[in-house]
Amino acid sequence: MERVVSGLPGTIGVYVTDLATGRSAGLHPMAEFYAASTIKVPIAMAVLWLADRRRISLDQTIAYQPEDYQAGTGILQATIQPGDEVSVRRLLELTITVSDNIARNMLERFIGSGTIRNYMLSLGVAPAYDPLETPVTPYGMNQVLIALDSGRSGLSPASTRMLLRWMEEAVFRRRIPRYLPESAVVATKIGSRDDEFHDVGLVYAPDRSFAISVFTKGMTEAQAEEAIARIAEAVYWYMDSLTRPG
Repeated sequence: MERVVSGLPGTIGVYVTDLATGRSAGLHPMAEFYAASTIKVPIAMAVLWLADRRRISLDQTIAYQPEDYQAGTGILQATIQPGDEVSVRRLLELTITVSDNIARNMLERFIGSGTIRNYMLSLGVAPAYDPLETPVTPYGMNQVLIALDSGRSGLSPASTRMLLRWMEEAVFRRRIPRYLPESAVVATKIGSRDDEFHDVGLVYAPDRSFAISVFTKGMTEAQAEEAIARIAEAVYWYMDSLTRPG
């Protein structure tokens, strides 16, 4: 990883965990970054956690309110009107697949930021959720991913499969998945704000799978996307080499 990032401006934080052995490695794993839209994964997990316990239903609807509006990524900005109702299931799907900011805000208003914070604390994530700043570390976000993969998230198998499928279907694929072979199943969630560009995900390879969180600060989007993609590529082929005889 150090060879890949050598000479790049800014700060890069990486944490990788082998899902088979639990062995991990990192580069500035405890550096704090603004989570941006990577936070939508634990938000979605908190919503699904409530649904699995029948405290809410994925089929119930939430009415859009003007304070839910946020520009940026998503599709609801172009069509939704005050009072329009959208199901929790659809809001979750949009939050993950197209990183819809309005969908995320509607879900957060619905379950409350305190619920999200407590859920993240239950996963061992520190710093935990702060709706104004949302600082995270590569190590912390990798704990979210490991919990999702291992079942420690508290989600049912059906909810886990649904969330992973949406992450696999996410439209933003120029970071972690960019240089990985088509045989790899890659479930990711990007985040971007100002000069910070990130991607976190689970990479399921035929012989070796891993969780990876890459956060960057202080470089252009093009530089960050190339760096994230090359880091993921280097990790993938290193993991692949561990499965070869000799």
